[in-house]
Amino acid sequence: MTEDWIILLTGVVAVAVVICAVYLYTNGRERKLIGDRHKLKVYQEFFHAVTDLNTAGSDTDRLIRAKMRLAYILDTMNLVAGSEVLKSINDFLDFLNESADGDCDVLKELNILNAIIRDMRDELDRNGSRGLDESEFRFRFFIPKNH
Repeated sequence: MTEDWIILLTGVVAVAVVICAVYLYTNGRERKLIGDRHKLKVYQEFFHAVTDLNTAGSDTDRLIRAKMRLAYILDTMNLVAGSEVLKSINDFLDFLNESADGDCDVLKELNILNAIIRDMRDELDRNGSRGLDESEFRFRFFIPKNH
């Protein structure tokens, strides 16, 4: 009779351990998905800010607003982005500081933005971005002219 109780108790403990493990696993996955969704929104805002900066042209008010928007989103990126993304962002900031007078190398900017996108895609979904990395795909950007 005692052996039956030991077997029953062992079974109940095993089921409880499995339920706890499943709960912890799903909770961790859910947290990662929520974090990735937030990162995606921040990354989208970064590219919107870069587009605003590129389309501001000679309009000083738009340029100031675009720079402020970029500064705010960079502050947020410092909190949520991974190390590779932050390294690419540092390259972009160095580029912006080098071309502060308005004379910039568009090809260099596109190369840096491509590196940022690759790092962001790797961080959000490494398996999904592997094919693009192997094909050395170049992302293109449309920058409308300011009239």
